[in-house]
Amino acid sequence: MKDEATHFAELVACDGPTSEVAAAAILDWHSRFGIPPTWVSDSGSHFTSKVIGELNRRLKAQQKFTLAYTPWKNGSVERVNRDIIQVLKALILEFKVSAADWPYLLPLVQSSINHSPVQSLANKAPIELFTGLPCPNTLDTVVLPGKKARVVSLPKERPDLDNKLRQLRASLQVMQKAVKEVRERQALRYRSRRHYEQPVNFSIGDYVLRSRVDEKLHANKLSVTWVGPYRVTGATEYYFTVEHLVTRKSTNVHPSRLKHYADSSLNVSAELIDHVASQGTLLAVEALVDHRYNTSMKMFEIKVKWQGLEEVEDSWEPLKSIVEDVPKLMKEYADEAKDGRLHRAMRATLQPKNRKNS
Repeated sequence: MKDEATHFAELVACDGPTSEVAAAAILDWHSRFGIPPTWVSDSGSHFTSKVIGELNRRLKAQQKFTLAYTPWKNGSVERVNRDIIQVLKALILEFKVSAADWPYLLPLVQSSINHSPVQSLANKAPIELFTGLPCPNTLDTVVLPGKKARVVSLPKERPDLDNKLRQLRASLQVMQKAVKEVRERQALRYRSRRHYEQPVNFSIGDYVLRSRVDEKLHANKLSVTWVGPYRVTGATEYYFTVEHLVTRKSTNVHPSRLKHYADSSLNVSAELIDHVASQGTLLAVEALVDHRYNTSMKMFEIKVKWQGLEEVEDSWEPLKSIVEDVPKLMKEYADEAKDGRLHRAMRATLQPKNRKNS
């Protein structure tokens, strides 16, 4: 979790991103600092769940979501995540501990992030802006040598609490004002760059191509492939809604990931539909409806109903592929089918995988 104004961050260790973990982290923050009026997060399922929605309603906060490929909205959080991973790797090597013990190192990483001066904060540390207290100095504590070495802290005068509190509030306001001015100047310089201007000229009904990163191109992970066309069905200030011509699935896409293909007068022919269908589109399995044994291939095949497609487009897929892609759904179907041969074939498919994992 990260405070947008001061960059103060709190790290939460968890096995996986779930709505329960997110809700517990928000309530923990609320118990110590009060609930922020606005939450900003990506559109992950753990943030868009009913649990977080109900928590948002009860705490009377405003929840906002960022879109992919909008670094001016969520780039700072992604940068912190990258720094966390780098520091954790360095600490694991330095202390020679197991990688599984990384949660024990999180307090060190959090302290490093919050106590390090940041250029965009006018070279102030997040802890200083968030609490208004001076950032601790490593020179305040020294080790005195001798027969028994002692760790001592340099004495400090006891402050007048009332005067100190007034000075603290005034200092905090001055620091945050200076930080705000610095960040506004940096944002203005960034927006003035030519690359920031990305004028788009799509209309509802136009056909566009969409870029996607090709995971198979290991040599250059930034290479993209243009696929489509898609039909534009909606537009907002930050993204366009496009519809897939085969699956009819709608997706929100940032303008930088789209380019014009044709206007609304395009003739969507059968050849064009076949071309779109052959682009390696990932389809979701809606249900498994039947099975058969292919005597020529000597293997079981499963008839799959695809989400968003018509019944006539159901296809027969190898049992091995279905077990690997949707194992839970395959097990439920096999239990309902009560076919002993199918059960044995499914177990035989799983055994090599289990031996490999063991």
